[in-house]
Amino acid sequence: MQAATIAVIGDVHLLWDDDDVAFFNRGGYDLLLFVGDLAGYVQHRGRRVARSLSKLRVPAICVPGNHDGLHAFQLGAEITPRAHPLRDAFCRGQAGRCASLERALGDVELLGYSRRRVAPAGVPLNIVVGRPHSIGGRRLACARYLAKQYGIRSMDASAARLKRLVDSCDDAPILFLAHNGPSGLGDRADSIWGCDFRRKEEDWGDRDLQEAVQYAKGNGRTVLATVAGHMHRKTKSGKRRPAQVTKDGVLYVNAAEVPRHREENGEKLRHHVRLSLGANSATAEDLWVSIPKPSAKGIRDIVRRCRSAR
Repeated sequence: MQAATIAVIGDVHLLWDDDDVAFFNRGGYDLLLFVGDLAGYVQHRGRRVARSLSKLRVPAICVPGNHDGLHAFQLGAEITPRAHPLRDAFCRGQAGRCASLERALGDVELLGYSRRRVAPAGVPLNIVVGRPHSIGGRRLACARYLAKQYGIRSMDASAARLKRLVDSCDDAPILFLAHNGPSGLGDRADSIWGCDFRRKEEDWGDRDLQEAVQYAKGNGRTVLATVAGHMHRKTKSGKRRPAQVTKDGVLYVNAAEVPRHREENGEKLRHHVRLSLGANSATAEDLWVSIPKPSAKGIRDIVRRCRSAR
């Protein structure tokens, strides 16, 4: 039985380097999926990450997160209710910032509201990419940009756009890729996409994505998995969200293990999720990959070789 092996990389937030590139280039994966937030609050640093990603030799798709293409003032206006009237003003230039990020990514596809037909390891698959730049909750983030770029002016319009993408799929199974996950999976602060930064606990998932998944299922489509991030697994109160849940036969994966680099016993560990897909099955496994630091002797040997090569 054929199976595809896909790496899902959660919110990067600048924690990516050429050692990550080297690992994934030799890691045996058929496809890489990035759930967004390559950048932090300064866009030129996000482009630096993107230029490193451009060195990947494995097919890769990335959906832009709320930190990708948004500068700090715009992001603050999107998040802070009192600053909402400033959102449109701060949104100016987002199209150019996103285009610059896309150029830096090279062959890595930066997609939103898209459908890709792929066949990793010979397994036919429709990848439906959700709404870009999602911040979660009831509001559309980057409303001016979404209206200009995609003609999306409401949550209902966004849901309708995603349903049309489902309609464009052939008979192969569907995998949804998004920055934020769907609503309907819990309203506690430590739910897989629950709100942990407000006094009132609530569901912070995207309604449009939930509707699209339900629409696909209701029309007899096989939905293997939905992968996203955004809501960091460690909550503000120090609790942990589940990394994955299964509901109505669909596997939901939150890959946002932040920070995705950590050090243990002198070794640098890097996080990703290994997603295994068959024609009618999906499983996910968290992996922390060890990349040992070079020893002092190893560093001296590298310096010696570099000098002798001059």
